[in-house]
Amino acid sequence: MLKRCLASAAMLLTVVAGGVVATSVPASAAPNYQLPFPCGQKWRLNTWDSTHAPALDMVREPQSETEGSVLVAPASGTVNQSYYHSNAGNTIQINHGGGYFTTYIHLQSRAVSVGDRVTQGQVIGRVGHTGPTSNGTPHLHYEQGYDANGDGSASWGFEGAERVTAVFDGKAYGPAPGGEWRNVESQNGCETMVGNSVTGDSYADVLAVDASGRMLLYSNNFVRDDGQPYSGGEPREVGHGWSGSTRIIPADVTGDGFTDLLAVDASGRMLLYSNNFVRDDGQPYTGGDPREVGHGWSGYTRILA
Repeated sequence: MLKRCLASAAMLLTVVAGGVVATSVPASAAPNYQLPFPCGQKWRLNTWDSTHAPALDMVREPQSETEGSVLVAPASGTVNQSYYHSNAGNTIQINHGGGYFTTYIHLQSRAVSVGDRVTQGQVIGRVGHTGPTSNGTPHLHYEQGYDANGDGSASWGFEGAERVTAVFDGKAYGPAPGGEWRNVESQNGCETMVGNSVTGDSYADVLAVDASGRMLLYSNNFVRDDGQPYSGGEPREVGHGWSGSTRIIPADVTGDGFTDLLAVDASGRMLLYSNNFVRDDGQPYTGGDPREVGHGWSGYTRILA
């Protein structure tokens, strides 16, 4: 049974040497972690026994789709470990700043290297069952950590490591042993689909950013479309390179009745992409480089306009 296999793996996962971990109070707020899977996917989370908690094992719902599932970054950061471990298999650790880390093991494959900068929702690998402590069962072993001793990483994989209770979208999963949460739905990347009237006809159009960073416009005129919005043929590409934005907020900033976009990049800069659908000859957000209208926005978990 899966539970028996994963619980056994938890007991065997003493894979990193480490001493006593000192208690330390975080100096800054933790990142706004999201589940490390694409928007809308549902996963089962388990803490298992006291040797495993507060680490989590994750399998997809349905379980048969776990192997090879895409793994994405739960928050922005820099990769500080990416290698094959003799017990844990393919392993990645991300430094999210402020002493906060996340660790992923048993991966089928790794898509990032040490030193790579990643943004929330960026693909970093695929879920698998590598390493003997996976017991051959596809799942993600996931840990959120805090660098209590200040050595520049968070120890992982053993009871007493620098791992902390996992929190996704503001909700804690753990730390008690025996915890199980079913059908936990990922909100990671969901904010990259935004709606408002891009064309200025008062009907909400939809802008979607795909995995390659293209921005696609799904236009809508509810009357013209006979009550079937977003069904008028293929979407239109209106931009590219949007995968580097951690937040995209639609708002009529300029007050002309057309939806502009405010985007926050990985460094915390807020950029204004103005839109006047008539002036821009039907090509929104293409009128030259965006204008920086602020900085220091990366510390906010919600931005509303």
